[in-house]
Amino acid sequence: MSDDPRDEHPLLAAFRDDPAPRSRKPWTEEDFAAVMEACRDGASIEQIARRLGRTPTSLPMHVRRMLPLEERHLPIDLALPRLRQLDADGDYDWLGALAQREPSPWERDQERRVEQRALGLGGLSDELLLDIGLALVTCTATAQDALRQQCAAELRRRGLVAQLEQQAAAAADAAVARLSALPTDGYRDWDAAVF
Repeated sequence: MSDDPRDEHPLLAAFRDDPAPRSRKPWTEEDFAAVMEACRDGASIEQIARRLGRTPTSLPMHVRRMLPLEERHLPIDLALPRLRQLDADGDYDWLGALAQREPSPWERDQERRVEQRALGLGGLSDELLLDIGLALVTCTATAQDALRQQCAAELRRRGLVAQLEQQAAAAADAAVARLSALPTDGYRDWDAAVF
């Protein structure tokens, strides 16, 4: 056992038989506060782990959680020194940093969908916008004028009108080719080819 007075935390006596009695137990706000206090005292990872009854291998990951979200990518061995730097003035909001979290994949997907909906046609990829434009050009059903105008404006804004014209011409050519491939020797042959 070390003679360092910082190691003589009141809970150490209870941990003499089991060096990590709190291992695998949930972390509490008090645990993180104790990490911050020990960090301010200049304790090492091993000393902090002993004070908390945790393992020295898991502690650095929890120290890294106390860093700002954008710094949690740091290697584990740099987490404690960085925490000390952030708290150099003694006013680091470790609790606020701890509350920060990465959005889940589901949340990111939802945010992306909300952004796309807010953009309307502007949120669509070029490919999807061209598909809608082609459907509006080639479809015989009437679409609302507002939709046609919005689609046309977005196609012009992106410089896709010429590409839409090419796709519409290709679709028309394909339709004519399908018609010309139909038998011409009577209604009955044509009916059988179509149905």
